[in-house]
Amino acid sequence: MKKIIINLIMIFSCMSLLAQKKKEQYRLLPSFPITVDGSLAEWGDQLFMMDPDSSWGFAISNDAHFIYVAVQVKDPILQQDATRHGILININKEAKKKDAAQLLFPVPDAETLRAMANDDNLPNLNVREELIKRSRGYQVKGFDQIVDGLLSFENTYEVHAVAKLLPNDRLVYEAKIPLESVAIKDIQKDVAIQIMINNRFAQLQKLMKNRPNTRQSVYGRTYNSSPSLKNPYKVKTDIWWIGKLNE
Repeated sequence: MKKIIINLIMIFSCMSLLAQKKKEQYRLLPSFPITVDGSLAEWGDQLFMMDPDSSWGFAISNDAHFIYVAVQVKDPILQQDATRHGILININKEAKKKDAAQLLFPVPDAETLRAMANDDNLPNLNVREELIKRSRGYQVKGFDQIVDGLLSFENTYEVHAVAKLLPNDRLVYEAKIPLESVAIKDIQKDVAIQIMINNRFAQLQKLMKNRPNTRQSVYGRTYNSSPSLKNPYKVKTDIWWIGKLNE
């Protein structure tokens, strides 16, 4: 009986440690000086890698005025997604996993994509670099006092993001978003921050989620007629961090 009790205590202790590790795996970095220039030098080795292959990683921090996000992408397919569909930063001041203040960049528009497709020199272009260079601004939605749509790189709100393809074939991204633009006035309250490498699978998933559920009846049995989607990625392409910002 004593042995059983000891074993149970060990099992519950392990479960507690695993739960704690799972809860703490995404953390907010303490405040430190950050220059948004796409080098990631000041972030050092503090990025959290999403898998053992370092397919992509991220880090989040803040100071008294801005939320900062750093992303590094190694996987070639994820790099293509990031440069074609953008990296999304979604900040929900109510700490809910729902769409709120969203910044999307790079964001090449349909006209840019058509022009590249018709470019005779396309085989000689680095498509990822060209998609970044031809982005005309930041796509924003849900911010306080910022109109939804395309925001100029030279904006007066101090929203700023940079994406670069480095010589070591890593895609790096940095962004800063003013707390004021998200209407965060009390940093004692939890906030939710989503970072996502935007992609067609995520877009289709969201479309299907928002679509009314259609059900069919066959021989008296009811079936869900909505098609299911198979995730083509070996690693998660988005994360949510929820917690209190640095004071």
